[in-house]
Amino acid sequence: MLNKMDKIKLVALILVFIEIVLALLFEFFLKIEYDFLVYVFIAANFVLLIYIFLVMELDKRKRTVDINRVLGTEAKEALEYGSIGIIIYDDNYVVSWASDFFENRQIMIIGERITKVFPGMAVLFSGDKHRAVITNDDGTKYECIKEERSQVIFVKDITEIYDLKKAYQNEKIVLGLISLDNYEETIRNEDEQKIALINTSIRQKIVSWAIGNGAIIRRIRSDRFFLVINYENFQKMLNSKFDVLNEIKTAARNLNVSITSSMAFSHGDSSYEELDSTLNNMLELVLSRGGDQVAVKQHGKEVEFFGQSSEASEKTSKVRARVMAQSLEKFFDESSNIFVIPHNDADLDSLGACLGVSRIVSSLDKRVYIVFNGINVEPVTAGIYDENIMSLIENHIFITEEEALSILDEQSLVVAVDHHSLDLTSTPKLVTQASKIIVIDHHRRKSDTNISAKLIYNEPSASSTVELVTELMHYANNVIELTELEATIMYAGILVDTDELKTRTSARTFEACAMLKKNGSNTSLAYYWLKEGIQDFIDKTIISKNLEIVKDKIAISVVNKEGKFLSRTALAKGANHICSIKGIAAAFVIAQIDSNTFAISARSNHDINVQIIMEKMGGGGHFNAAGLQRTNTSLKALKEELMLAIEQYQQGGSSNEGNPID
Repeated sequence: MLNKMDKIKLVALILVFIEIVLALLFEFFLKIEYDFLVYVFIAANFVLLIYIFLVMELDKRKRTVDINRVLGTEAKEALEYGSIGIIIYDDNYVVSWASDFFENRQIMIIGERITKVFPGMAVLFSGDKHRAVITNDDGTKYECIKEERSQVIFVKDITEIYDLKKAYQNEKIVLGLISLDNYEETIRNEDEQKIALINTSIRQKIVSWAIGNGAIIRRIRSDRFFLVINYENFQKMLNSKFDVLNEIKTAARNLNVSITSSMAFSHGDSSYEELDSTLNNMLELVLSRGGDQVAVKQHGKEVEFFGQSSEASEKTSKVRARVMAQSLEKFFDESSNIFVIPHNDADLDSLGACLGVSRIVSSLDKRVYIVFNGINVEPVTAGIYDENIMSLIENHIFITEEEALSILDEQSLVVAVDHHSLDLTSTPKLVTQASKIIVIDHHRRKSDTNISAKLIYNEPSASSTVELVTELMHYANNVIELTELEATIMYAGILVDTDELKTRTSARTFEACAMLKKNGSNTSLAYYWLKEGIQDFIDKTIISKNLEIVKDKIAISVVNKEGKFLSRTALAKGANHICSIKGIAAAFVIAQIDSNTFAISARSNHDINVQIIMEKMGGGGHFNAAGLQRTNTSLKALKEELMLAIEQYQQGGSSNEGNPID
């Protein structure tokens, strides 16, 4: 490649050559005689061109001072051994001096603008970056470092190192676990012919997919597989966003069975023991979030989720509920005091769950407290609690967080219901100071719960936490009786979380309702509690008035009441109402709920996973009911962020964990 000086010299030589050729042509072939002055002019021009040539050559020699004279022989040898070049440039970024590193590679850079020879170096002059890796036209990779205090750039050939690093990265081990959700429950009641079809169409599909991507796969039990794959082949799985999940669901749908797949992968750690531990934790996390998804954990980074395109399916086996009931009773027996806590801004589901757990503990003759006084409670629940407090205190002890802290000891146990995250709890100090914590929740779990629990009973397929607690009461060793008021509050908790039994219900939901009815729940009273008031109707009308349709079938309502606030309950009811409109697949209601807090309530009709969309914004919840709360923001900013999250969801990809709150 010719630099600017070489081009000028070439032009000068061409001009001299042309003058000589023309002179010979006119003199000897065309027989044109020149005047003496013409010969003098040609000769002077010839001398001038040669002079320019010599001056430029001298200037080049001055510029290309040997590196021996600049740094010394030892430094030159060291730089050559390390494949390091040096560039010195002027105020116009034109190279005034360069080491032999570039000439040896046939890179003519002296006198040229740096970014013309190396366009990738432009980042060194356009911002705060002082280091960049660039790729030359021949594929050579250079690491460039710009000195901050002088006009010097150091260039190192890192092609070999880069290739080795890439090869090392591609050959790193990735471990995987694959679970077929509901496989064992499904084949338990099927004949041999149907089981053979399931194995051929579903289980074998997993094996073929893994082998096709270059993995080694081994079955470790009937519904679980272990994978070993290198990082390069694992990238192919990532790029496809694990489309095998949908293939498994399609095959299961064709066979009329309820089987999905859950996967977990861990990589990035040199310790196989750590990778294996992380892998098992990730699969447990995926299963607790309802399955039908993939969790990928790279060492030192956040968990990435893929899939989640279906609701959590009901587990037909009740063995886990029975085992969990026995484990809970053991914890209760070994504890001195038991504190039951709801989430912040407590609703009827959390209050009902608190009452149920309190009854289980009381049946064991253990002292139990419900930490409910002095916390934030949503308006409907607060009204029911205040109206019936005299009846409730006959069988339960309600205290404040300060009172709980005053009697907390090493043997005390805290039971967190309807939440599993520290930033959502109603009593953060109590949770932080407690040595033993149990979580009972039905929201899909975060990758990091922030609560160091001894036992977590998390079932995303359950309609509500009351449903879980009602099952635990059924499997308790002692007979547990509820008052009519307690059963009614618990029933109302199920109604709230299922939009009055319209969504997220299963056979076990109605079994829980039947059990509560046997205990005397007043269903008419429960529905009366949840009736809309005049203000609820007005709020719902305002929400509907601000309705805007985006992406064909997604509704967004941004409510600005100019200094007045909407409750979370109003947002949820408004989103449910919009979602009931024909042609609406998902609804998002954005409003301010107090002087510092903004919220989004999201609902869907099974086609769109609003949980993923809310998780992208830092919230969470369920497949078709989710939300978030945010401070230090605005309605406009939330809407713009929501639109971006919806766009990302429709394009597919991973989700980031957030706080399940709705």
